Amino acid sequence: MSTKIEWTDKTWNPTTGCTKVGPGCAHCFIVNTAPFRKNHRKFERVGTEMTTGVILHPERLEQPLERRKPQRIFVNSLSDLFHEDVPDDW
Repeated sequence: MSTKIEWTDKTWNPTTGCTKVGPGCAHCFIVNTAPFRKNHRKFERVGTEMTTGVILHPERLEQPLERRKPQRIFVNSLSDLFHEDVPDDW
């Protein structure tokens, strides 16, 4: 997905969402940007917090393979890839 983030070319989110686990979550990218993004982009859980669990998106797993030229890809800008609900073989 194209992005306006200046230090990357694309974002890729094969998972979205997370679970708040402690005070460090107050500085999380999702927590600080999701309310803004909900107004401009469709989310799977409209009307709910992005911090109520993880959604797996298997249809997105091969997206990086479609790239024809080298690019900087921000992986999982909207999720915790190492969340306990993300299977190890994901």
